[in-house]
Amino acid sequence: MMRAPSPPLDPVPGLPGSLRLAAPRVLVVEDEMTIAMLIEDMVSELAYEVAAVVPRLEDAMRFLDTDTFDLAMLDVHLNGKTVFPFAAELEAREIPFLFATAYGARGVPEEFRGHVVLQKPFGPVELRRALMDLSALATH
Repeated sequence: MMRAPSPPLDPVPGLPGSLRLAAPRVLVVEDEMTIAMLIEDMVSELAYEVAAVVPRLEDAMRFLDTDTFDLAMLDVHLNGKTVFPFAAELEAREIPFLFATAYGARGVPEEFRGHVVLQKPFGPVELRRALMDLSALATH
């Protein structure tokens, strides 16, 4: 009697690469390069893939019609502009995202209050929890 093959396992973020099948790709939208580099390091250490780091709203908007990322981390203020037009487009496309801002939840308009908000500064534990929540949304 032959056994049916086991179904493929879902990727599990936060586990070593050998135990995961695919790393969710994170687009980081952050205009302060030192913070962007710290976030990039944390995201990579948490076994996610950094799809790109972009510092400006216009750069982020260029990624909308690509399939190069699964999740997004958005700084609210980008060189004198807000990220909310990009957030609205992500919402329309049902792409999970979170906000990372020093202002915390009060820095996010009411229409986006249902999204995860990481208050800067944050550490790897908070980031991991937030990315895992987003990953669950991305796979459903």
